[in-house]
Amino acid sequence: MVLGEFKVTTRAQEIRSFILEGIVKHPKSIVAVTAEAFGVTRMTVHRHLNRLLRDKKIVKTGTTKGASYFLKTSLDKTLIFQIQPETQTGQVWEEYMKDSFSRLGDSVLEICRYGFEEIFNNALLHSGGKGVVVKTVWKKDSLEISVIDDGKGIFQTIQKALGLQDIRESVLPLTKGNFTSLPKGHSGRGLFLVSRAFDVFGLFSDGLFYCKDNLGDDWYLEKRKTGKSKGTRVSMAIRFDCERTLADVTGRYSLKTSKHPAIEQTEILIQLSLMEDEPYVSKLQAKRVLEGVEKFNRVVLDFQNIPTVGQAFVEEVFGEFRALHPDVVVDPVHANPDVQFMIDKSLSTETAKASIFPQS
Repeated sequence: MVLGEFKVTTRAQEIRSFILEGIVKHPKSIVAVTAEAFGVTRMTVHRHLNRLLRDKKIVKTGTTKGASYFLKTSLDKTLIFQIQPETQTGQVWEEYMKDSFSRLGDSVLEICRYGFEEIFNNALLHSGGKGVVVKTVWKKDSLEISVIDDGKGIFQTIQKALGLQDIRESVLPLTKGNFTSLPKGHSGRGLFLVSRAFDVFGLFSDGLFYCKDNLGDDWYLEKRKTGKSKGTRVSMAIRFDCERTLADVTGRYSLKTSKHPAIEQTEILIQLSLMEDEPYVSKLQAKRVLEGVEKFNRVVLDFQNIPTVGQAFVEEVFGEFRALHPDVVVDPVHANPDVQFMIDKSLSTETAKASIFPQS
């Protein structure tokens, strides 16, 4: 209050000002720090925190000892949520994310919201975990959003759903699109589009790290130590001046206009089909690559970093598959001269066969 020319600060205002100033450095211990500084009980501090929450000056995630507090306007946050039926993705965005992201340009904002909601919702529906953590890191020219759950692990879930022998095989169907472990009411397109909308997309789970680098036009898979962590971590980074739009990405893959639209075009990195003990691209790898691709109208096969392919591979992909699914266009890209020679040889052989033995 103001008395004459002097502003009188009450003790309650002092405590709340201290909380607002200290909450950035002490998001998890602000209660203990404030109680010690003013010689008050933790209950008293919680009363002031509740006032600041009601006034929408701070936000809170987590419960009891795991609670964290942040300024409403803070950019860098570590938000903790329990996976419960009442946890709503849209509500989380509106309450905890919207304010800080509103400073972004429209196209980058749209990508960030889409990416967050798709990945956060996947954690709620598919992870089978108890909690999910959202981290935002803002830099001078870019930002990163990470969503981490404590569930079963996405690659382990896919391995079980498809009955795969090696967990590394789980990466390939995930990168193709149109895959979901809950097919009823879910298209499986979300993660596919998110991985192509951001500048860099990374997925870490079950000791495997998959990265799609759209700036460098690169993608790769590598083993990483898990430590004691479980579940899945998805990280998405984007520059503030990114010119890519969500409409560009969705349009590129020709989404069908239906209740649950699916991807009509996909890209497959052939390198992801190789296991460590396989020397060249074989018929077995061709079957991994072709699994489920009949659902697409066009399939782009990326032969980046593939030194050679076996004849059985090209015959399976460009011969038998094309004969069974003539409406699916298969386009090879980034093939070196040796690989391109094998592909061209297979295509010319199949063309000759077709002229001699025309289909009835």
